[in-house]
Amino acid sequence: MIDVTFAFLLIAVIIFFGFGAEIFFRKTGIPYFIFLIFIGVLLGPVLGLLPTNAFIPVLGLFSEFTLMMVLFYNGMQMGINDVISSSSRTLVQVALYVFISVIVIAAVAHLAFGWDVVEALIFGSIIGGETTAPVMMRLTKTLNQDNSMVTFIGLESVMNSIFSVVLFFVFLSVYQTGTTSISTAAASLASNISVGVIFGFALSLAWILVLNYLKNYRYTYVFTLGLLLTTFAAAQLSGGSGLMAVLVFGVMLGNYKSVGSWLKRELRIAELETQLKGFQDELSFLLETFFFVFLGLTFLIQPSAIVFNLLAGVLFVAILLAIRYLAVNVSTRGSPLFKNRRFITFMCAQGLTPAILSIVALTDNLPLANHFISIVVFVIIITNIITTVDAYYMMRSTRPKKNEEKKPEEKKQTKGSAVTT
Repeated sequence: MIDVTFAFLLIAVIIFFGFGAEIFFRKTGIPYFIFLIFIGVLLGPVLGLLPTNAFIPVLGLFSEFTLMMVLFYNGMQMGINDVISSSSRTLVQVALYVFISVIVIAAVAHLAFGWDVVEALIFGSIIGGETTAPVMMRLTKTLNQDNSMVTFIGLESVMNSIFSVVLFFVFLSVYQTGTTSISTAAASLASNISVGVIFGFALSLAWILVLNYLKNYRYTYVFTLGLLLTTFAAAQLSGGSGLMAVLVFGVMLGNYKSVGSWLKRELRIAELETQLKGFQDELSFLLETFFFVFLGLTFLIQPSAIVFNLLAGVLFVAILLAIRYLAVNVSTRGSPLFKNRRFITFMCAQGLTPAILSIVALTDNLPLANHFISIVVFVIIITNIITTVDAYYMMRSTRPKKNEEKKPEEKKQTKGSAVTT
């Protein structure tokens, strides 16, 4: 039993570390959650200050709630016109990157490590084709890239998370029920996505009209949170993806002006939208901070297994980069994005989604779950290092040179100043 005073002090310390890590991320571009994972490893497996087993029962629920909040917030940041214009290329990118990497990683895990086929597919869906939206969207904005690249990378990171999540639960269901029909799995994937989109679209329209009516009342954010949970639950109970429905809800709410023009009604929720985005940003960051510390707590330290897990992580990252290079070349060909294909390829940072799915595998008692978590942690760290280095070189290449020749007007002014002096 953890002492209450000690628990509150520990929560405060984690929040301070999270805030400090966020400042460090803004200054250096090094993702904050790498430090949070290390803090979790230090508090749990190394120092033993926090018992890992005490958190496992609640990690599954906490993980899904965290993912829901992050997707909702990222959805509100997306312009609907940019989403529509970029959706075709992004869909090609996501389909190639996710499906090919899941299959190849599963095949390697089965043939090289002797893992069960279905468990190998589950692991493949955890890390296959995933990129983390918070890091991607922040880095591309700090690099002053055009909107097309920001939207492409941001939309890809959200869509591949959805694909990975749906594939994960499809393969997990196959493992738990023993069914092996590929057609059933494909139909389940299509049904999950389509039903989630339909419910998210229909309910978000209704909720936006309700919020427009109640915009001047107190506690509107709490009410919106209730609507969000209702949307998730309704989609899930109808056989769809609740996470997809939540994402659609976020996109629709963030683009309420376009929704109003569709409905031929003037919606005035600008102040409410600003409050929602501000509070949701804070909440998402708080949830992510604690989640990555919890992930570090579940890290398994076994000297005999660390080298294997590290080498496996390096191998899987190499596979992911090769497949990502292929997918980016195909999806961006014939567009202005093609000239930046190398930069897009190495923007491969993984984060929240694989971490959450590995925790879900652990809470569902998969035999290889501990190996999944250890390898996933290494994959997250390695891909974020690659992305950080890539962003650094991109920043240097776009930075104006110090010895750049002065403009003709500046030369004339300098010459004139010299004569006068």
